[in-house]
Amino acid sequence: MAKNIEITVSKFISDLKGIDDVLYEPRSWSPENLKEACNNLRFDAPDGIIAERPEFEFEFTVLQFLFRNFFYLMHQTGLYNPQRKLWSLLAQTSKIKIKDYKRISRNDRAHTRISDLILEDISGKFIKVRIVHPGSQIPFAGFRNLISNISGKCLGLFYISEQEPDAKTLKQIQTKTNASDFLDKYRSPITKNCCLDLIKYTSLGASSYKFSLIHPDLGKDVEAEVQSCLVRS
Repeated sequence: MAKNIEITVSKFISDLKGIDDVLYEPRSWSPENLKEACNNLRFDAPDGIIAERPEFEFEFTVLQFLFRNFFYLMHQTGLYNPQRKLWSLLAQTSKIKIKDYKRISRNDRAHTRISDLILEDISGKFIKVRIVHPGSQIPFAGFRNLISNISGKCLGLFYISEQEPDAKTLKQIQTKTNASDFLDKYRSPITKNCCLDLIKYTSLGASSYKFSLIHPDLGKDVEAEVQSCLVRS
């Protein structure tokens, strides 16, 4: 079993604007300047991590999507307003812990792989990202556990899978997040301080993926294509 790892997050060029700067007067940012800020990020991982943990390449692709694409999409669609705590913490993440999710039966581990990313700021507040890796066969494995027993310091949950929820599961998610309410429809609250975003990805071949927001439903296509690449160090 691969060991847990920790990644530090910082600006790639310290003198240029980064996503933490977007938190100040967010409405003043043009799409072009916002993209530049989202791209001014570096993720520093231990040497040799790709060799030790080959699945890290996909985990890093997910990180690129969250920090460089989803942060941007939240701003451009207005989702950052109802999910301000999650959006702000994403911008202020200083370190990321990656560990395997082990609450899968021994027999099922051959068919399904799940990992958790813990995105933390300097105060210990965090976002939990549960990734179901490509080719996994158990429908929504680890989902119920994700949305129960949520820490008070957890300000956001992501569940990222190539599987789309069936009608029954989606209805349960909508009920759990009070989606019939006009504001909660977009805030998607699991607790008072924590919201949930459900992301589906599709392989486009050649280590390229399309990520789409499934819940909350913004009534528009919210998606981005992300190409896998090596971590900067």
